[in-house]
Amino acid sequence: MNTRITSDPAALQGITALKGEHDYAVLEISARHKMATFFRIEFTESELRQSALFDSRAFTVISHTLPPTWKYFQLESGSFSLCPESWNAPGFWEAYYDGDPRAIAVYENERAAILSHP
Repeated sequence: MNTRITSDPAALQGITALKGEHDYAVLEISARHKMATFFRIEFTESELRQSALFDSRAFTVISHTLPPTWKYFQLESGSFSLCPESWNAPGFWEAYYDGDPRAIAVYENERAAILSHP
């Protein structure tokens, strides 16, 4: 998928971290009840690889296949996500962003599986 221009400024929040007209792999899809859908995208900031959720309206999808490691997770609110099961575990993202080596290893393994999918 690559970035695109949208007229809604809310959809562009944080998008300056990404390079324009660049292809990105979607690592997760998060659809929040009565809100926009978000894609987890990886980017480099201060020479560090990071990932964050960006509004899907800021992108053009160029591949319609889903990685085989993704699972569907629905919350009571009606929100849902498509992602590796381990990323949906309670506290996973907090541990990852806190630099927990186990969470980072899980992220790297799942990331590699997603990126190896054509």
